[in-house]
Amino acid sequence: MSEGDVMPGTAAPDADLGPPRAISLDEVAEIAGEVRELIEAGDEHSAWERLRILHPADMALILAGLPRASTAALLRVMSPESVVWLLGQMNPVEAGRLGRRLGARMLSLALRPLRPQQALATLARLPTLPLRELRELLGDPAGEDAAPAPPPDTAASIMTDRFPAVGIAGQAGAARASLRELGDDRHHYARVLVVDDAGRLAGQIAMADLALAEPDTPVAELAIPIVATASLDTPAEECTRLQRHYGLAQLPVLDGEQPVGVILAGSLLSAAVEQDTRQMLQVASVGGETIDGPLSASIRTRLPWLTVNLATTFLAAATIALFESTLAQVVVLAAFLPVVAGQGGIGGTQTLTLIVRSIALGELVGVRARRLLTREATLGLLHGVWLGVLVAVIAILWKQNVGLGLVLAVAMLGNMVIAGFVGAAVPLFLRRAGIDPAVASAVIVTTATDVFGFLLFLGIASAAIELIT
Repeated sequence: MSEGDVMPGTAAPDADLGPPRAISLDEVAEIAGEVRELIEAGDEHSAWERLRILHPADMALILAGLPRASTAALLRVMSPESVVWLLGQMNPVEAGRLGRRLGARMLSLALRPLRPQQALATLARLPTLPLRELRELLGDPAGEDAAPAPPPDTAASIMTDRFPAVGIAGQAGAARASLRELGDDRHHYARVLVVDDAGRLAGQIAMADLALAEPDTPVAELAIPIVATASLDTPAEECTRLQRHYGLAQLPVLDGEQPVGVILAGSLLSAAVEQDTRQMLQVASVGGETIDGPLSASIRTRLPWLTVNLATTFLAAATIALFESTLAQVVVLAAFLPVVAGQGGIGGTQTLTLIVRSIALGELVGVRARRLLTREATLGLLHGVWLGVLVAVIAILWKQNVGLGLVLAVAMLGNMVIAGFVGAAVPLFLRRAGIDPAVASAVIVTTATDVFGFLLFLGIASAAIELIT
């Protein structure tokens, strides 16, 4: 099996129960509860019997959700062969996540039988401390010239180094023979690569064309151009963009002009999911953190941004302090401060999320920033009109104060326009400055909407104090 792929219809060793079927998330949750109860009752063997008939993807999901003690108890009753099988069935990302739950000794036993490319791709995603222990336990079976682990999040880390290839001077029969040499792995490939006499990539053959061709059909007649390729150090993010943009079933990886690997659709999908998840977490300033990770890692991830956010909140506090005399005269204004600032923050975050996603997917190529900013500001204006009228009506009915309602309406309108503009402008500016918009945008946008919201509301209230009182 090629690394990076999950082979459907494969059950655990000694699980003579036919191919596993797909199950819903509700069923996964139900089985996870059963497994947890069995482990808590001390019946780890029954828990493993319940698990081993499942698809590897479902097994990985359940194991990742179990408490560490339960996972350790379950792994103790699994044979090294079962652990090897499970890691081998997963793509490298899933295998790396499960590896965090394994002890170094168990993991070393599991990794020894794997092919170097898969073992290295898995090790690249494991925590640093277990990796040191693994090096001691595994030794250096390949000698001093063993290839180093590929950098994570690159084409080299998600590719398979086994792929079908045929010379351009060959015939269709030879191309089919190259597929048969891969055994069961041949089902994962959508194209056969074509190379010239110097080993350089010259094209590819679609499986349908190869299947219908006569054995003596020249490869040159079947070959079609390759739309896109990657190099060993191409970021995984760029690989997923190429796959999405061009609808690729597989992506050849080149070292110079010679193919050294292929990234299959399953690996591209896993990389895309991991990339999207990472960016979503970065917007919330928890990038790189997992729910079952160590507390120290969570503190290192969250505390710096919480500290930065604390500093920015004092800007909002200082803005309010500028209008202490106004608040002293009309105390009811304080009750509506979070209304204006909160709505602006939500509006800005909506725009920010959309822009960051569009940047990640390459949807903003060729789109002028001025046009985008105008669109989002106009959208904020339209939202502000509706929300301004709504909050004015509520204030008038609640406090019987028409002047307060008018002030709220104008402040809400202005802050929603600012929220739309800032929510689009900040990530665009950060991208141009070479800073990842997903990391720093949220703090800047929320600070801007808070400060400008308070300035607008309290500033207008100060100017119209007689109308309110």
